[in-house]
Amino acid sequence: MTPRPPVRINAPALVLRVMANILQGPKILLTKVANGQIESSVGVTVGAVCVVMAPVLFISAAADFWNRGDDGVELLILGLVVGLIGLAVLGVSRFPSGLPVARLFVAFVAGAFASLIVATAAHYFSSAVTSLDVAVAEAASTVSGTNASVIQAETLSLGITLFRSLGQWLSAAAIIVVVVRIMPHLGVGGLDADGGVVTRSARRLAPKSGSTMIRLLALYAALTGVLLVAYGVAGMSFVESLVHALTTISSGGFSTRSGSIGAFGSVAIEWIAICGMVIAGTSLPLIFRALQQKDMSRFGRSVEFRAYVGLIVAAVVTTLAWSSQWPNESNVREAVFSVISAISTTGFYSSELRSTAYGAESILLILMLIGGMSASVAGGFKVIRLMVLGKYIRRELRRSIHPAMVEKIHLGRSSIGDVAMSRIIGELFLAIMIILPMAMLFSADGLNFKAAFSFAISSLSNVGFAFGLDRTDQHLQALGAIGHIAAAMLMMIGRISATPVFVALGGIGEPAQREIRRLRLRRKQKVIR
Repeated sequence: MTPRPPVRINAPALVLRVMANILQGPKILLTKVANGQIESSVGVTVGAVCVVMAPVLFISAAADFWNRGDDGVELLILGLVVGLIGLAVLGVSRFPSGLPVARLFVAFVAGAFASLIVATAAHYFSSAVTSLDVAVAEAASTVSGTNASVIQAETLSLGITLFRSLGQWLSAAAIIVVVVRIMPHLGVGGLDADGGVVTRSARRLAPKSGSTMIRLLALYAALTGVLLVAYGVAGMSFVESLVHALTTISSGGFSTRSGSIGAFGSVAIEWIAICGMVIAGTSLPLIFRALQQKDMSRFGRSVEFRAYVGLIVAAVVTTLAWSSQWPNESNVREAVFSVISAISTTGFYSSELRSTAYGAESILLILMLIGGMSASVAGGFKVIRLMVLGKYIRRELRRSIHPAMVEKIHLGRSSIGDVAMSRIIGELFLAIMIILPMAMLFSADGLNFKAAFSFAISSLSNVGFAFGLDRTDQHLQALGAIGHIAAAMLMMIGRISATPVFVALGGIGEPAQREIRRLRLRRKQKVIR
């Protein structure tokens, strides 16, 4: 019996069916809106982001009018438009009663990119930038809390300066919400309910997650106020104190001067910035508990905090050892500043780093990758992940000698489940898969390999400064339009985390994948017949 030839998929028909399914979306949406509110986590998230961003634009516009700047009208109009859009979207959307993890990630990513669009518009319609790609890159630096810019800080109007610093502060405040709402599903900073230090420490603050968020946000605002007063006492003006307080505690790194903190030439300001950056990289729930119970020994009992401080001390000692000069107060302060700026992912710098020894540069890059503690506003891989990964490697090495051995990974008093462990390993490999092609793209767009690789790591970790060029902050300026867009996406992925981004991208392509699966199933059925 002669077998029937296989049925080939008709490519034009496949494209038409996929397009038809996509075009049905607006029709279904309009029908649901006509019948009342639609259940959409994306709509609620995007609407909430717009409603929150509108007052920021109004405050920035008022500051610009007061200072007789050039961007007040644009910021005011944009604030009205964004606010109306947010209210309209919230008016037709309601949060669904049941929300799968995949849709939660999609809503998270949609909210982040909604803030990116608003920040891009604020930069593009102001006098700050002249091209769209630069506006996108500056907006990504604002939203992601990265100290990378192509703009001279002194040339910005007060309105845009305040908008950028408030944007970095709010993005870190959003991370606090993510710690309580999203991290339990993501395993970031480490761990979820299966074996998680992050979630447990946050949930122990209050029985309900809403109360937890309010307490952590109140602590965050209080720490900002303390830094505001400290910078003012050290000699900064009120505007400079406000901007640096907002960008220090948020680990953002924007400054009112092109030379960053080093441009002030003040030892007191540098030490205040060092203290602020250490706090930014420390777990907020840990700080809250220690202050609430007046028990500073909690820091010493925290396994992750001991590792965090140990990394800082070891990096400072190693950096000084690689230096060609005998350590003095200035060298020690500069080494401490650079190390803490890297591990807290703030991105401040007190001096140009081109004279830093090659070994010290490697140390700073490693610290950028590691980042701060879990449940902090810092970026990076997180200290707790590094600790868990080290224990995992140790266990696997022991298993290679004793194959029948059964051993759980423990961190302090918590045990780490296999699900959380696989997520940590997956996040690490996703980061590697992102950094390498981006470094190649930056290299093709004009950077040498050292500058491209260090800037890729710095952007993904939301730091900003890098190595390989004459100036510490020159990397984004040296890139073209493609490099600006790529750097912006890298910053956003670093702030959001790779897992939600890839899950959201998978959700976007789901209709096409579903149609392809249907056609393959029909093909198999025809062959069987």
